[in-house]
Amino acid sequence: MDKVKIYTWADKTPELLYKQYETIKKFVKDSEWEFIVFNNVPFFKFDRQKEIKKFCKENNVKCLNVAFRTFVSGASYITAYGINYGFHRYFRWEKDTIHVLIDSDMFLTHDISFNEYLGDNDICGIHQHRGGVEFLWNGILIFRGAKLPDKNYFSMSIYKTKTQRTDTGGKLFKWLLRNPDLKIRYIKHTFHIKGDRKAVLPERFRANYDDEYSIQAIEDFILHYRAGSNWQKKGLDFITAKRDYFFSLLNAILYENEKLNLDERYYIIQDTGE
Repeated sequence: MDKVKIYTWADKTPELLYKQYETIKKFVKDSEWEFIVFNNVPFFKFDRQKEIKKFCKENNVKCLNVAFRTFVSGASYITAYGINYGFHRYFRWEKDTIHVLIDSDMFLTHDISFNEYLGDNDICGIHQHRGGVEFLWNGILIFRGAKLPDKNYFSMSIYKTKTQRTDTGGKLFKWLLRNPDLKIRYIKHTFHIKGDRKAVLPERFRANYDDEYSIQAIEDFILHYRAGSNWQKKGLDFITAKRDYFFSLLNAILYENEKLNLDERYYIIQDTGE
């Protein structure tokens, strides 16, 4: 069994780390695992820096700084830079280790062994398709960094053409093309929960769900708040209502035996780019 290292990149919502770590401790079933936080905050944002360091100290969690993060701007570029830094500074060198990369607003909802989930696959991720470019989404990735081929070509950067710009991770398509024999396990997910997809939620939480919340279920083991940094610039009333709803749902899953519905009709595995 390989050691499991679970990483997240904390920036604008460090307060979410407490609940995220709570769910990790409850549901990760690998015999040896560690949670590690990348401090992805610009050096002049002292309050957020302090919050992240406070969480890590209180919970005996390793905190790693993303070098030169302050000089990167733009949400997608910041995200890509942080992952690339982590991969080439740490992940690619660590043998006998499974690396699990998750967004800072993702919360586990079901028992999972990442050793069992990855199995003999090279990498697990969510399929994305943008203008003919196929790649893996940055929000969740699972792999053994030391065993991946062509490590120098592994990049989660944005990819641009004359007519298309992908989101974070687009440049990974070059690495995927160079390695056509990779064993990839594509992770099923709901995209944004709305309309008929509300059926994946526990029944008592469906009526009060607002489609604008755009919460995402990733199989039955992750609930993704989405837009935790509020890059959509929603108003305070909306943010308060969404947080109240989300954490009521999450706590019901954690402590009241509610479950997400893993009905294949509401999940996708191949992104059509629509």
